[in-house]
Amino acid sequence: MKVFDKFFTKFSYKFDKGYPDIDNPKDVLLLESLLSKVLNESFKINEIDNKKGTKEAVQHIIDTLGKKYDFVIKSDKTRIGIEGKKEEQFFLDLFQEAFPDEKLDIKIIPKNTLPNPSGMFNMYVFETEEFGKVSIVVSSKPPGGDGKGPEADFIENINNLIEENGGEATVVITSPEYTLSFDNITKAEDSSKSGAGKGDKSDAQLFSGNEVKANISIKLDGGFRWASVASLYKPFITNLFNKALKVELTDLKILPNPSAPGKYLMYDPKTDERVTKVVIPDFPKDDINKWTFGPEIPKTFIVSKPAKADYSLENGVITMKTTHIYTKLEDLEEIGIDPVFAIMQHRNTPQGLDYRIIPSKQANITAGTREISYNEIMN
Repeated sequence: MKVFDKFFTKFSYKFDKGYPDIDNPKDVLLLESLLSKVLNESFKINEIDNKKGTKEAVQHIIDTLGKKYDFVIKSDKTRIGIEGKKEEQFFLDLFQEAFPDEKLDIKIIPKNTLPNPSGMFNMYVFETEEFGKVSIVVSSKPPGGDGKGPEADFIENINNLIEENGGEATVVITSPEYTLSFDNITKAEDSSKSGAGKGDKSDAQLFSGNEVKANISIKLDGGFRWASVASLYKPFITNLFNKALKVELTDLKILPNPSAPGKYLMYDPKTDERVTKVVIPDFPKDDINKWTFGPEIPKTFIVSKPAKADYSLENGVITMKTTHIYTKLEDLEEIGIDPVFAIMQHRNTPQGLDYRIIPSKQANITAGTREISYNEIMN
């Protein structure tokens, strides 16, 4: 008993109740994963009946209908995935199509209901003449996230593979710059749902039990802006606005927009040419981590990913291959996306002016751009 006491004391934090609830499939999966590591062999509490027959039936379905449907091959051969969001009736029809000479009596066991081992997808149980009783867990999802944000795509893919691995896995995120590894991950979650506050920069978090192991800001490849800061630097913005309105700045004045009451347009006071962007190159960077990496612990890192990143599961390790990983300011400076304070015209903002932190490569001086010193504005 002392051995079990030590085991459950060590891993109790991983379970929501502080102990494994055998009636909770999520806890069962986690317990199986932990025991498998301790025993160094696969351990199952609720083994699927006729696992061999189920694997053969899944292969039969893929062989028979693979040219018609976009199946996703799972590492767990008792499961089958398919691209695109599908309703229950779709799978009922699919299984009947795969066994046209039999009248199948299919029972649907919902997620989180034993003996279904899945916490996310239904299991379909039916008898076949060739393979006997089979129990197939199916998964379906929109291809490439189906318009979801990059964080939703990341969270869904990671959680699907964690479940496929038995409720826990090592997560590796790799790019040409870095390879970051996180052990014993039990779920990925939207940061806004797990308590991220104002100023926090993470979009997704990796958990081991109830402990946050990684805070991740996820952005799609291509241009992006860091943040809108109109509410953060009111004394500076007030000074800039009043001085520009009174024509007290060397390279900027603002005038009311005659076609939009309450809005303003930016001009060069020396030439009266329109100005579309103002850059403050010497804006104090004391808050630079707040703009980019935020205050969270563990420190947030930034992942830049394509619309459809490469995810894989092998030997208990989930690997996400992505375009770039940024962990510090120097990483951003190297490719010109370190943060710079700028003011731009934007008709949908209260003054018609948008105060933003933008990547430095977007702050290039063009015909419509002016630089103004922070000290000129604040002195």
